Amino acid sequence: MTENRMWRRGVVIALVAALAATPAAALAQTDDAPTRDVQVTDEPPTDRVTDRETDRVTDRHTDRFEEAKAHALRAIARRLETIEHLQAAIRRNGHVSDEHAEALLRDLADAADGLAELAREIEATETPEELRPLVESIVVDFRIYVLVVPKVHQVLASDTMVWISERLGEFAARLGEIIARAKEAGLDVGEAERLLEEMERLIAEGARTAGPVAESVIDLQPEDWPDPAQGLLREGHESLHAAASSLRGAHQAGVEIVKILRELIGGHDRPTDVARDRPSDATGAA
Repeated sequence: MTENRMWRRGVVIALVAALAATPAAALAQTDDAPTRDVQVTDEPPTDRVTDRETDRVTDRHTDRFEEAKAHALRAIARRLETIEHLQAAIRRNGHVSDEHAEALLRDLADAADGLAELAREIEATETPEELRPLVESIVVDFRIYVLVVPKVHQVLASDTMVWISERLGEFAARLGEIIARAKEAGLDVGEAERLLEEMERLIAEGARTAGPVAESVIDLQPEDWPDPAQGLLREGHESLHAAASSLRGAHQAGVEIVKILRELIGGHDRPTDVARDRPSDATGAA
């Protein structure tokens, strides 16, 4: 094998390895995760007690006391189910910090205990007058849908995007090494260098935008609704969307750099001399 061919083979293998190291699967989730999970307001099904101050079940159904009690208990049961889903999401997330996970799980456990105690108090009521303030407490003392749900999702998204930015930073560093090698070999890498600079800028922007969100919302409690909670959650929602866009742009810039370098060294999408060393679909290994 000639020295030139050996050099080209080494660069192609490096490119494949660099692509394999990127968090492609996690990045793909950012296409819909912010809009799916990070919500400033949450509209529960219409048969639930809602978080609107004007919605008071017992105001309309004082003559149907047992039905009102049952309705309130169903509302609590659904909130407890939501808490269980949030707890599972935290535990299966591999990127949330230990400190953040502990704080979120503690808040959720406290909310679950409070709701369970409230359910017992509701079951013991004998008059609409006793029931009415307890029904109101389901909403104002817990704020599960408008505060707790988006808070948890925003903390998870924030920490995950920080992790993605770190992996993309490693990807960019590896590409920088390969570009330097190609430049030393006399190849025109001007466009690759420009894209790498843009990639690094977008990575820094994504981390800078997403990183602070977790700390800004994690301490929010029901008594913080609507102010300052509503504004902070809205800002977090917008920041996470912006960060996701930056990180996807950074990843795309990295992919474009790989394409340019492959063309410069005369490689192909799946070089036959590399196939023996790496899986044929390198991007799927992320």
